[in-house]
Amino acid sequence: MAQTLRKMFKNYLVVCILSIALGVALVIEPTFLTKLVSYILGGVSLGFGIYNIVMYFLGDHEGMVFLMIKGLILAVIGIFLFIRPDFIPRMISTAFGIYMLVNGVIGLTNATEIKRYGDSEWQFTMISAAVTFVLGFVMLINPMLPVKAAMIVLGICLIISGASNLFSSFTARSKLKEIEKQAERADKSERNDIIDI
Repeated sequence: MAQTLRKMFKNYLVVCILSIALGVALVIEPTFLTKLVSYILGGVSLGFGIYNIVMYFLGDHEGMVFLMIKGLILAVIGIFLFIRPDFIPRMISTAFGIYMLVNGVIGLTNATEIKRYGDSEWQFTMISAAVTFVLGFVMLINPMLPVKAAMIVLGICLIISGASNLFSSFTARSKLKEIEKQAERADKSERNDIIDI
């Protein structure tokens, strides 16, 4: 039982250290995780592309042209993701930027209509729509800015979580040692009682 718990603590310790290390890496280099994902996707795409091209040359060429085309497309996508690892997060941020920009324009139009009808709530709608529009515009100008900010926040959370769990594991380990000592004392006292009888 004690050995199993020790192994669990060791594994937990490794997870905590990895969590802190990843958090530090994200704070220092916020695009580290997004680049890693792009490299993995690029590698998988390139691997499947090469596999399809090889299968085309090894197999019967009739009716297998699709394999060659698919292989070339996947290989090109893989190479592109290796060259431009920021493409995926940039594309996602740009899409969100366009969405927020459109929402902002619609919100501003609605606020103007509300004001025209004499409703006192138009100011809040106007401010929220303007903030949405500005954020969307900023995301379109610099798509990586929200990604970097989100990754830094994630990194800080990972560091705090890892450090907290590390402290908890050391506290639990010291308690386990105390329990083991108490168990040993109980065993000794039982043996002594048996000898006295």
